Amino acid sequence: MKKIFTSFFLIISLLSFTYSINVYQNIYNFNHISVKNNINYLSSEYFKGRLAGTTENYEVTAFIKTEFQKLDLIPFNGDYYDPFDVNYPNRLDENPYLKIIDKKGALVKQYKYGIDYKEEMLNFKKNHLDFSSKDSIKQSENVIQVTKGTDSFIFFTPSDNKLSFRSSFVNSNPQVQSMYIMLTKEALKDISKNISKGYKVSCFIPFDIRSTTINNVVGYIKGKNASAAPIIVSAHFDHVGSDLSGTVYNGALDNASGISFMLEFSKYIKSLGIPERTIMFIGFNAEEFGCLGSEHFAQKYASLLKGAKVYNFDMIGSSSVPLSIMGGKSDNDKTVFLRSVMSTCINEKVDYNFIFEDSSDHEAFRKNNIDALSFCDSDMSRIHTPEDKINFIDNEAIDRCFKVASKEVIKNAFGSNPMLLHYKDIMIFSGIGIVLFSVLYLINAKKNL
Repeated sequence: MKKIFTSFFLIISLLSFTYSINVYQNIYNFNHISVKNNINYLSSEYFKGRLAGTTENYEVTAFIKTEFQKLDLIPFNGDYYDPFDVNYPNRLDENPYLKIIDKKGALVKQYKYGIDYKEEMLNFKKNHLDFSSKDSIKQSENVIQVTKGTDSFIFFTPSDNKLSFRSSFVNSNPQVQSMYIMLTKEALKDISKNISKGYKVSCFIPFDIRSTTINNVVGYIKGKNASAAPIIVSAHFDHVGSDLSGTVYNGALDNASGISFMLEFSKYIKSLGIPERTIMFIGFNAEEFGCLGSEHFAQKYASLLKGAKVYNFDMIGSSSVPLSIMGGKSDNDKTVFLRSVMSTCINEKVDYNFIFEDSSDHEAFRKNNIDALSFCDSDMSRIHTPEDKINFIDNEAIDRCFKVASKEVIKNAFGSNPMLLHYKDIMIFSGIGIVLFSVLYLINAKKNL
């Protein structure tokens, strides 16, 4: 009887070990070095900050498409590109200026771009302004607001008195300002003094607003259950471009990191085999224009996406902060989808927190009542400045996110397949079982001689 018992468990251990070895050999080894290599490439000076509408943004779109093709992802609707229209700020071949002109039309002073003043792209609509004390002006210590007809212009000093921050470009709201100009405290004080003398202020920022068609990039792995709602794995790849002096806002953390993580993650997921549910991989464009790419996709395909689950990656690579589970404004720490991720963080001993903001590409899905979240290392210390570079990206933070996200995708796309979740543990314990039951089998065999 002991011999039968030992033989049975030895066979089970051998089968488990063989199967787990096979799984181990076939699963792609997610590599943070590959992630960092892509971050380095996409945040390089060559791509000039990946502003939507620019040639460089189109080149990044083509790069992501090529990566999807290499992986044999199926093109969505017969084409990897999902087009939509946007307005974008087009750089003109002219020089900026901010100057003071006296009552006789003579130049009193010309301020230095990047030293005294710099444009902010938030809600940029108009590129030129002349004003004096004869116009409608409101002044405070750090702000000068000028109203000209239906347009409002804001000159302001940032709280840190630095001109390095560059906002997202959003020009869809007609009720807010038409142009923002950042000024140092000294420049704002000087301009205020010259206004009081009756002098004219003249400002020109050489951008104009143009319309164009840009693309999200979408590929997928077909699941076994065609009627099941898909899993979406996504990240945006655009950033805020470069300023008028040619300073590039590289956007390594925001969000070359997220799209690079997604590309490496797709290789891992593809190696797991055929999922129960279709898995869509999406590179979203124009997130920095107000999440326009994800809004377009969520609205256009709302019926297809009913019941979907969205895992978005936005800023992955800073270990100086916890891994944030970012839900929408309507979510809270009781939201079931978010609590599943929280549970995985606890089990994997990952430091985490919750953020509830409509500030990334999960927003449009939540507004359409679709389960969605963004994984985010919410380190704001260098975001939207020229300091957001590859040398601040941390390997441990990349691996931390993978540890959690991989478990969640297996749960929802592969039916919590225990072999996929625990193949390493199964391989170890079944290996120990083979040794143990082999010894017991030999002992019993000798006794029976």
